[in-house]
Amino acid sequence: MENLLNIKNLIFYLVLYSFVFSCNQSVELKEISITKEYQSSEPNLYTSINGDTYLSFISTSDTSDISKLYFSKLELNNLEWNSPSLINSSTDWFVNWADFPRITTNNKKGISVHFLEKSSSETYSYDIKVMNSKDEGNSWNNPMKLHNDNTKTEHGFVSTVNYNNNFLSTYLDGRQNELAKENKNLKPQMTLRATSYNIDGVILMDKLIDNKVCDCCQTDIALTSDNSPITVYRDRSNNETRDIYYSYYKNSKWSTPLPVFNDNWIIGGCPVNGPAISTFNNSSSLIWYTEIDGESKIKIAFTDDITKGFDDPILINANNPLGRVDIEMINENSSIISYMDYINDKAYLKLQKIDRYTDINKSIIIDEISNTRSSGFPKINIIDNDKTIISWTDSSNKLYVKTILFNNSYFD
Repeated sequence: MENLLNIKNLIFYLVLYSFVFSCNQSVELKEISITKEYQSSEPNLYTSINGDTYLSFISTSDTSDISKLYFSKLELNNLEWNSPSLINSSTDWFVNWADFPRITTNNKKGISVHFLEKSSSETYSYDIKVMNSKDEGNSWNNPMKLHNDNTKTEHGFVSTVNYNNNFLSTYLDGRQNELAKENKNLKPQMTLRATSYNIDGVILMDKLIDNKVCDCCQTDIALTSDNSPITVYRDRSNNETRDIYYSYYKNSKWSTPLPVFNDNWIIGGCPVNGPAISTFNNSSSLIWYTEIDGESKIKIAFTDDITKGFDDPILINANNPLGRVDIEMINENSSIISYMDYINDKAYLKLQKIDRYTDINKSIIIDEISNTRSSGFPKINIIDNDKTIISWTDSSNKLYVKTILFNNSYFD
């Protein structure tokens, strides 16, 4: 029996690698190098309304405590990253594999980026700092604090969108963990807040969205064509149900948070596996990781009207997914998704096209990837609606950001 199992495993590996080889023969996977002169990690991708694609990442060193934040712009003519530009550096940042800087642009030449700065000697005590540029990143203003409290608690997992030519961020805010010590009306729990600000750093809005959420799962935010921001996150109930919730902003107020779907995943700690959302005109699609009867699952749900909630979810036909999901819509009914999947005890980074009304769910393995924290959270963006760029931290040798360009015609 053992020999039979070994033969089956060997056949499986041969089929798997022949599949990867054949896919890479028929589909050009173009690597876009940044630099390998120094370590780089925690990448994030952003494409502006003008079609410009930006990459931000952190650079660290084994011989120094200094962390450096860089950004680079994709040159569309030759599909190469331009030389990375330094935004800022410090020895006081909180650098985390799951909670990383993100870059956003407004309708003009403005760029905004955030990072996390330690606020005390305590491990989980840090603030969200924002830096803005009015000249496409040639110069930057001094860092400003996004939130208005001075507690020595956690603040992070920021998502930002261009909203009315300003910036709107949703994020996790731990102030209640400290304020509840003196105010019996508050409970020591993580909250979700929203803050908007302009390019000059003036705070325009600050609101509480949800007063109890999962402590360390990513948030995400997207904007529909009717100018409605939608934020998604992992909620936390009193009985430790941690399902995905959403809220949208209309008429100067955030809607009452509601579940995307009642997975009823009860877990005693944070799984560090947040959702991702994308929009196309007024349609939205959302992807998330959950567990059902002890089995890991990835789901995706669509809606054409966020005020009516999401349709019933589609279960992704993954093998044994780890999650770390991302999503980009390519039309009202279809999305490109990325996630990490276990196949015979090895982790692989996969891209897949999902159509809400057909059985189109073709996938491709992009690369083998570390299942440890070092690989971070892979991110994707759509370029010219026919290409996908995917970025992650390659930790096979030293840490460096890897980006691959993929032609979406493979899924047709």
